Amino acid sequence: MYIPICVGHLDNWAIRVGRGKHSSECLRCEHTCTFYASDQPLPGMEPVAVGTCGGPNAWNWKHSVLKGGNANGPGWMHDFVFYAYMQPTPGTIPIAIGHAADETAGGWKYRLSENSTYAGDKGWTHDFVFYVPTSNPDALIQLIPIAVGYDDSDWTYKVKKGVICRQDHWKHLFTFRAPTEQGPDTFPVAVGSVGSGSSHRSRVSQGTNAGTSGWSHEFVFYMFTHQKPGTIPVAIGHADCSHGGWKYGLNRNKTDGGGKGWTHDFFGYVYPSDDVNPPVSVSVGYESRHWATLVRQGDYLQEYGFEHRFTIHGMQNWVPGSKPISIGEAGSPGNNQRSRIENGPNAGTSGWNHRFTFYAFEQQMPGTVAYGVGHANHESGGWKYRVVKEANGGGNGWTHDFTFYAYE
Repeated sequence: MYIPICVGHLDNWAIRVGRGKHSSECLRCEHTCTFYASDQPLPGMEPVAVGTCGGPNAWNWKHSVLKGGNANGPGWMHDFVFYAYMQPTPGTIPIAIGHAADETAGGWKYRLSENSTYAGDKGWTHDFVFYVPTSNPDALIQLIPIAVGYDDSDWTYKVKKGVICRQDHWKHLFTFRAPTEQGPDTFPVAVGSVGSGSSHRSRVSQGTNAGTSGWSHEFVFYMFTHQKPGTIPVAIGHADCSHGGWKYGLNRNKTDGGGKGWTHDFFGYVYPSDDVNPPVSVSVGYESRHWATLVRQGDYLQEYGFEHRFTIHGMQNWVPGSKPISIGEAGSPGNNQRSRIENGPNAGTSGWNHRFTFYAFEQQMPGTVAYGVGHANHESGGWKYRVVKEANGGGNGWTHDFTFYAYE
């Protein structure tokens, strides 16, 4: 999420800006500074556009830095966008941008002043200030998505690893991302559960064990003790449950988990979910006569002749480490209807009709499970496909095709 931005300058102090750690290596100029910015919008952030003039290796190669998402302009070509805060934010420093006439190449040149709120001295015109961290907030931190659901009949909560918590009687509330291992300025939070069916509920407690007093321990994540760039607060409280015992609740963007019958327990800071890449639910069902597979978008597969088996949660858009998984279809209801699961962006070849594409990971990421895809000859002609909740999609007459990793 956070990427290094390196800045260097020429003899006339025109700047070069690139994605990397040291401008003397990637921009071939005198290094000025390196800071970190987000490659996607986070709460409170705004886009900053970088433009280029002259092109790499040209004597007049230089960059512009502008507010907004586009740096195209007379003599300038848009290069890339990063996201930064426009107001002072804990853990960040100010970066001031200014411009002046370029006496060597003509037109404008831009200046970047690190840890300064003003870039308008010595003949320069001040443009604006943004705020960024100087070290990578994600460094050495492995983040796991954690989904929160609720049952509004009794306002009990369910907390699980994954991108969405919408199943049975649970309604999805929100998703956040948190470290899986202890790091600087973090504390452990344990998740447990008790009950079954409509009485099932989760426990969220400080510490490494949520398996006491009749609860079953499930997993641990870590929250930050104070706000880091890009994080939001989440507050936890408890109340009496109508089924007996306690229930726990979570409040996003709040530091108090009490009120309306709830008692506040604690709060911490976590990263919000990636709202620009919402999860997609993919339901899988089987037809038992021919073991044909049917795959649909949605939480639960309800098609005549097919039994719902499980739901996969992937992503709508590509992220680093992911790949496209495409779903095609052949036949019709009651007449050899079945789905194709393809490792790529198109499942509409060889007589199949492409239905949709989602994205999953090529290698296991925290909170994901393996799904294996295989194929076999169909008794009525052509191939049939299956997807199973294990790494190998082969065996018992099936040939393994590929493996992907997604959230349950």
